[in-house]
Amino acid sequence: FIFLAGLFWVLVFLFPKPIDSQTPHDQRPKGFPQDVSFWLADAIPVVSNFSNILTAFILGLGVFSLVRIHLMRVAKKQNDWPFSVVLLVSMVAMATFGYWDWKTRLDLGGAKVDEAWPLAAYGKDLLFDGMLQVMEAAMFSLIAFFILSAAYRAFRIRSVEATILLCAALIAMLNLMGAVVVTWDGMIESFGKDNAFLMNFTLSSVAGFIRDNLQTPGIRAIDFGIGLGALAMGLRLWLSLERVGGN
Repeated sequence: FIFLAGLFWVLVFLFPKPIDSQTPHDQRPKGFPQDVSFWLADAIPVVSNFSNILTAFILGLGVFSLVRIHLMRVAKKQNDWPFSVVLLVSMVAMATFGYWDWKTRLDLGGAKVDEAWPLAAYGKDLLFDGMLQVMEAAMFSLIAFFILSAAYRAFRIRSVEATILLCAALIAMLNLMGAVVVTWDGMIESFGKDNAFLMNFTLSSVAGFIRDNLQTPGIRAIDFGIGLGALAMGLRLWLSLERVGGN
């Protein structure tokens, strides 16, 4: 099944797009490629709907598995079972108020919700905007300290490569500080008004050189390697070569 599903989307990508249906029949090219293109175009909505149905079933299976695991943890009072209670209550509350708000907007036509703000909208706004987004912001704020600690350890000068990384990162960070850019560039411009070569050492020029000639090619090389790895993994999954569970 995985092979057939992957083969369908590969054919959709490889085969030429069908011509416009308004083109006169006597001007339409005929042959196997054109027939396959029309068949693929007609099959895309059906396959997409089938994929959406499978996605819904998979989502339901995931929710069932999550609820079963945490209910067993609460029933047996295993380690950290209060966190399982919080997770289950939060999931039920989010789903309830989210569906209730969606149903209310559907009944009121959407535009009238702002005029008559119902309880469902208050609950959804409190849970999603007042709690979820605030907790996400707090979590990313805590992660920032770990990122700072990791950057400090990475930027310690231990080798030539670390020194180059430190210098490039320092220039990139200083280029984002307006006061530093204005001060340094102004000093360079005052000394090198008639010297075009000296003007290349402004902070914005150096940062632009690093970004265009070092950073961008490096990122493209990394993306290219990630793409090759994703392609290899996709082919293994498509051809059922990737085994799960030691089988």
